[in-house]
Amino acid sequence: MITLMKYLVKLMGMIIPAVIAVSCIVPYEPEELVNMEDIIVVEGNISLTGPFTIRVSRSAPISTFQSGQRTVKYERNARVYVRDSHGDLYQPYNRTAEGEYLFDFSAQGPDQELEYQLVVESLDGNTYESDMRKARHSSNMELHYVVDTLAEKMTIYVNSYDVTDQSKHYNWKFTETWDYVSQLAAYTFFDVFEVKSTENKRPWNHRCWNSQQSFEILLEETSALAEDRIRNLEIHSINFRDIRITQHYIIEVTQTVLDSDAYNYLENMRKNSNDIGELFSPQPNEISGNIRCVTDPDTRAIGFVSVCNSVTKRLLIDCKGLPGYVREPMPEDTLMSLKADISSLIDLHSMGYSPHMIDALMGVSHWNLTRCIDCRSKGGTPVVPVFWPVEWPWF
Repeated sequence: MITLMKYLVKLMGMIIPAVIAVSCIVPYEPEELVNMEDIIVVEGNISLTGPFTIRVSRSAPISTFQSGQRTVKYERNARVYVRDSHGDLYQPYNRTAEGEYLFDFSAQGPDQELEYQLVVESLDGNTYESDMRKARHSSNMELHYVVDTLAEKMTIYVNSYDVTDQSKHYNWKFTETWDYVSQLAAYTFFDVFEVKSTENKRPWNHRCWNSQQSFEILLEETSALAEDRIRNLEIHSINFRDIRITQHYIIEVTQTVLDSDAYNYLENMRKNSNDIGELFSPQPNEISGNIRCVTDPDTRAIGFVSVCNSVTKRLLIDCKGLPGYVREPMPEDTLMSLKADISSLIDLHSMGYSPHMIDALMGVSHWNLTRCIDCRSKGGTPVVPVFWPVEWPWF
């Protein structure tokens, strides 16, 4: 799901050019947008049934985006906690440098009949609260995928059905994780002073893992349908040529059932993000959400925090056999004598080459492009995710 900060950046970038385009004399810049600085932005939902993340950051004025300064201002050291209607508090178990506060109090057996709210005590002395809400029921879901050879893509679908007819408003987020291998497996590496063979014949940085979260706002409403059922809703697709589906792929999907006002809040954001800031799109003052500054009512905040019983499932896909992305042509190996001086090896390495094989009989090491040998050059790391299946390769 796209973050609120990314949404604000995009919204600001769309509104100002649009206003300038329709103004024949003097460009009109709404003061509310020009001065939209240091407004608390809260992202995330409270879950009573599993882990959840709350991100807290601050908005920046339009001028910073016009000048190319897009640094997000994270609120890293706020006091963030959840409070129920009995006054009991639930604290995060960790926080990150990106302003994320990590919670999981499901093992404490939170009462489903109580109301809950998020509280943010910022460093500027202000306190922000969401409104008190009861947890929404979340129906179960199933995931499946279809390989479309004609369209050359793999598509992931979700099915959901609530027999109680209580869900109605759905929101999905997902995290995808994949492994991939380098173009050439190397059984040697350069350790700054010499070319060495790897231990136990394991390739050097040959397999990497990468991960990313969904960036779109995924919503669906069943209020107008005869039954509260979702069939074969596409939530993601990947082209055959994408590196993500060359080896193995895991998608973890979280389904959340929203209140109608929470759904409308996200729908407004989605429309603003997708409709290129049309004239009658909801404006920033319409999307503040349910976060309020209780210490200073005149201080604005942006965000909508729901309370939910989310359902999370993983879909594991073995992608072997799919065409895979097109790899670049590799040059002929560069041969270096095993007696070559260290400066020659350093020079070759600095030119973007790495060794991948030693030929002891010929007395040489074989070198080729590092980006074709070291899987880290494609953005991943050789660190195996803790949930990686034991039956899939680990190196």
